[in-house]
Amino acid sequence: MVRRCLLFGTFVLIFGSLLHADEGRKGQAGFQFLRIPVGARETAMGNTGMASSIGSSAYYWNPAGVAMVKGYETQFSNLEWFGGVSYQQFTGSAALGSFGAFALSVQYLSVPDIIETTEEAPDGTGATIAPYDIAVGFNFSKMMTDRVSFGMNFKYIGESIGLVTASAFAVDIGLSYKTEYQGLQLGFVIQNYGTKGEFTGSGLRRYILRDDGPPNQTPVPVVIESAEIDLPSSVQMGLSFLPYKSEQISLMVNADYVVNTFSANRTNFGTEL
Repeated sequence: MVRRCLLFGTFVLIFGSLLHADEGRKGQAGFQFLRIPVGARETAMGNTGMASSIGSSAYYWNPAGVAMVKGYETQFSNLEWFGGVSYQQFTGSAALGSFGAFALSVQYLSVPDIIETTEEAPDGTGATIAPYDIAVGFNFSKMMTDRVSFGMNFKYIGESIGLVTASAFAVDIGLSYKTEYQGLQLGFVIQNYGTKGEFTGSGLRRYILRDDGPPNQTPVPVVIESAEIDLPSSVQMGLSFLPYKSEQISLMVNADYVVNTFSANRTNFGTEL
């Protein structure tokens, strides 16, 4: 089993090198709300949880960790940001005995009403738009052995801005391995790998007058073609261990390394006493 985990880790490293960020493409991925961290514990530990997160909170950090849920569990997060931007996330998970475990999750980001402007009305048309992002996902995970768990998230992702919308489908794949040394745990995740999105809708329709048309011509309808939207994919590796543990005190140390496709890679560290 250890050999299998090492082989999987090697695959993740190789795949991660293929996804290494092109510095010239920073900021070009869409659906960025998928990268907002979830869970008070993991966020407080410097955005680390690849190896240590279990249950409902593991849906975001490592889908394999959902397999360790006991009974039923729910998690809800609400973030209020500057400018009235708000973000909510809900996940419910349940153990299914020897069959495994599953979870359902909803992520929703909303932006306050924005005054609509056009070329003809740069100060506003009198209408407003309310952009939002949403992701609905399903997780299935299973303990392969008493030390190794595997999990996958299947997600529908949508975005709406005025009269145009975009959608995509993505999958997260995770593996978690518990060693016998000092509570050392390892986690490997491929996150947000899937289809590309593309905006469609009546908001992309325009009516223009042809330069070579007659003076009394009727405006011609034209549909603007939207560029494709890439997902913020990443390959992630993490570890967690307990350098000290007694009946009264325990010290946990986490470290996560994230290889992003459209932004700089990052290394996060966190401790819990």
